[in-house]
Amino acid sequence: MKLSYRMPDPIGFQLAPMLDVVFLLLIFFVVTQKFMLNEQDLKVKVPSAPQSSEEASRAIDELIINVREDEQGGIVVTIDRERFSLDQLESRLRNMARLNPSQPVRIRGDAEARWQKIVDVIARCNAAGVWNVSFSKKMPPDKAQETAAPAP
Repeated sequence: MKLSYRMPDPIGFQLAPMLDVVFLLLIFFVVTQKFMLNEQDLKVKVPSAPQSSEEASRAIDELIINVREDEQGGIVVTIDRERFSLDQLESRLRNMARLNPSQPVRIRGDAEARWQKIVDVIARCNAAGVWNVSFSKKMPPDKAQETAAPAP
């Protein structure tokens, strides 16, 4: 009696579903990434303050305003690496406040800048109708070391 034996098809790796999963993960991480570096003026060194018990989170549509002094003592205001005069800043804030009355704004003031420069920006925010203003700070060096290296 002759038995017919047929070899089964080789088991292959399905590449199409794996590519779908990889692309979905890639899209997820790209969409959820925060683009904070574009909003920071690297010459601004924010002042330090003790860390509060509750870390303030950043709002999705928050506008970051960087404020520092230039070499001549004038004010330098940047948003998304674009430089603004105080009048241009007020105009932009007024347009944003018209679209979103509770527009959140975070001011990153340089620790070495005169307080009057920061107050000028706050006054422009107030004149434009922006009331939701917060300030950036960093941890003091002694607190940052405690957080980075816990005591044994």
